[in-house]
Amino acid sequence: MKLTNFHIVISSLAAIAGVGLAAYQTFQPQPAAQPPVNVVVTVDPQKADAVVPNETVTKTDAPKLATQTVDLAEGASFSAALKDGSEARYSFASLFDGEDDTFLAIAPPDNEINVLVLFKGAAAHDVTALEYTPPAGVDPASMAKSVDVMVLPEGELGASGRPVMSFDLPQSAQGRTFAIPGGETGRGLWLRVVGAPGAAKSYVGDFRILSEQVAP
Repeated sequence: MKLTNFHIVISSLAAIAGVGLAAYQTFQPQPAAQPPVNVVVTVDPQKADAVVPNETVTKTDAPKLATQTVDLAEGASFSAALKDGSEARYSFASLFDGEDDTFLAIAPPDNEINVLVLFKGAAAHDVTALEYTPPAGVDPASMAKSVDVMVLPEGELGASGRPVMSFDLPQSAQGRTFAIPGGETGRGLWLRVVGAPGAAKSYVGDFRILSEQVAP
């Protein structure tokens, strides 16, 4: 009975407090309206003239580095990479002479040729790209299809060999340049050119072996 009366007293006090809070919120004096604040920004006339609306700013590109390109096929020697007698059947030097009217035709029973290129003086060079120009005036169906490239090291060829890069040759009159990733260093190249399957003859255009460096 005492506990119940205590709860009744607490409830009555809470109700009175709630009514008092509501009355305070209703009849509390409202704050006087504050005058608006004016902000004045002063701009330096010299800085204001530095930017002109709708002004076109010309972007200055970074200067390009001048490069020099050397064709490592010039002065190189060419022979068969395999002992298959192909040296007697083909003139490999015609693949690197840069002449449009001198290209090589792979004839049956051969469907590919393997060419060994040794740079002039057997000196080592950085090989950065292989450029190819298709044979002029040839039916694309009779053009060579692909080339595999391996850069030969300065010393002995190890058991693990060297990376072999494969490129699809263009089937049109448009030439292509194939980058050698990482710029392999070596004293020559092994090229395996694959002919068109089923063609009576497969025609191969001209190659350039490029070494590109920043000009001094």
